[in-house]
Amino acid sequence: ALTEEQRNDYTEKGHQLEKIVQDALFAMRGRERDAQSEVDKLDKDTASFAVNHLVEPLINQYGHDQEVREFLERVREDLADNRDEIRGANQRPSIPGLPIPQQAPTRRYEVNVFVSNDPQAGAPVVFETHPTYYNLMGRIEYEGALGGATTDHTFIRAGSLARANGGYLVIRLRDLLQQAAALDALKRVLLSAQLRVENLSENLQLIPTTGLRPEPIPLQLKVILVGESMLYSLLYRYDPDFRELFRVKADFETELDRTKENANGLASVVRGEVERQGLRPFTRAAVCRLIEHSSRMVEDRRRLSANMAGFLDIVRQADYWASHDGAREVHERHVLRALDERTYRSSLVAERLLEAMEEGTITVDTDGEQVGQINALSVYDLGDIAFGRPSRVTCVTSAGRGSIVMVERESDMAGRIHNKGFLILRGFLAHRFGQDKASLFHASLTFEQLYGDIDGDSASSTELYALLSSLADLPIDQHLAVTGSVDQLGNVQPIGGAAAKIEGFFEVCRARGLTGTQGVMIPRSNVPNVILRNDVAEAIEAGQFHIWAIDTIEEGIEILTGKPAGNARGDDGRFPEGTVYRMVEDRLAQFQEQLERRPQGAHQEQHIPMPDRGTYPTPPGIPPSPPPEPPIIV
Repeated sequence: ALTEEQRNDYTEKGHQLEKIVQDALFAMRGRERDAQSEVDKLDKDTASFAVNHLVEPLINQYGHDQEVREFLERVREDLADNRDEIRGANQRPSIPGLPIPQQAPTRRYEVNVFVSNDPQAGAPVVFETHPTYYNLMGRIEYEGALGGATTDHTFIRAGSLARANGGYLVIRLRDLLQQAAALDALKRVLLSAQLRVENLSENLQLIPTTGLRPEPIPLQLKVILVGESMLYSLLYRYDPDFRELFRVKADFETELDRTKENANGLASVVRGEVERQGLRPFTRAAVCRLIEHSSRMVEDRRRLSANMAGFLDIVRQADYWASHDGAREVHERHVLRALDERTYRSSLVAERLLEAMEEGTITVDTDGEQVGQINALSVYDLGDIAFGRPSRVTCVTSAGRGSIVMVERESDMAGRIHNKGFLILRGFLAHRFGQDKASLFHASLTFEQLYGDIDGDSASSTELYALLSSLADLPIDQHLAVTGSVDQLGNVQPIGGAAAKIEGFFEVCRARGLTGTQGVMIPRSNVPNVILRNDVAEAIEAGQFHIWAIDTIEEGIEILTGKPAGNARGDDGRFPEGTVYRMVEDRLAQFQEQLERRPQGAHQEQHIPMPDRGTYPTPPGIPPSPPPEPPIIV
């Protein structure tokens, strides 16, 4: 057994030996670290040497760009730092039966060409036809892996804003307004002059998650919105950001002056379409007919339409009919055929109305004479086609207290413009016949067999003629139709749709038989707007149909009645005997005498409101009512 002294001696020597071993281990580990450091340095130098011959030529070629040089330097350094990972990329074991897609270690060095705009090619011009949020702002895409989704910088995709950076981005305003998120993002980007590529889901997550956060991209571009002036005005008025961002507005002409230069330009447009689409060449007469059609599109022989889409449609359709005939060139007859066929395809409603007038279902007189009845001209606008048709306007008068009733106005079938034109009649009557005494009569005016809404003031002169005819008890020739608005002084003013109205009345007269006396009376200021079809123009040249142009109500009433109007009063303060205005004046005096002979209070007019009974169900066996007619512009 060891003594206490021996045990203590052994213990002390054990501690000394342990310290010697520990110091030796520490020294060995230090030498190992130094050796490993030297090995790593040698390995890194070897890797750098292996990489340099690949990277150095790129630096020499693209090093003039400081950012590119810095990127290549970082790539070279990172390749050397991650050499072990790259060497072992192809040695990673996979789980048997479960292939796991692994990202290549060199993926981080791949360049994602976000945008490539060659400075030598000039400023980019990008047309965005589908301005969704992602198409404008760009997106960060993901790839699926084991039920999850991963992404990296190579999945960042540019939008049209990035592609147009340094240039121009063109967007249709109506398309943009249909994408609320895109509009808000566009305004935010333009206000900050920075583009942040982020997905919409980043703003909708309840729990924040880690994802790619690309640095904002400085933006310097011009955004051009193309659209209707009305949309711009609404946004400018109600959206302060829009007002701040889009300050410059440019209106484009929809019409051109019909000069020789512009006509030649339109012919060049036809030739360009022929070359692009491989169409047959157009003859000189065919091009002239197309130019005439362009003026007809804007209803003015002094102007040409700038609507090239609609114009070129006729060019292509004319080529089709030329091919149908086996012609080597497109002639004038093919252009006329294209126009006729286009009208025919949309003329079902027009044909049905014409049949109803021809059969007498809708009553329209095209010959004879009637008191208080006249043919007004209306335009039915169906969107793709507008056509004219006559309507009977009738007026009845009696003794009263100066009230004039328009049936359509009382039944809420008339628009505001039509109501304004009707109220102008009162001003005219007061100016002509109410200077020295009140006009004591009651009149009721209406468009007969009209069951749809009506608007426009181009029938105000027609209504006035019917009223004067009824007051004078003087018949109006029914072979005439009238259009034109009127002011309170009796001047006849221009209207729209003059050609369609003339052609509409001509078709009704032709269906019933042309007599050689029928025609239309229009404002003189509308003469440049009258561009008629060939068949109507030929009938006018043959004396089978006529057009009268007038400036005043007096000219019109003389043509309609064959009586002088009586423009000025005589020394006795009355209109000349035998004139229309004298007949009206005498009739008004008769009404006044009738009212004076009535007992006090017996002539008071009463208005009985119609009760609102609601709608009644259709009885069994009776077909439902037809849909309302399209709005009419008169």
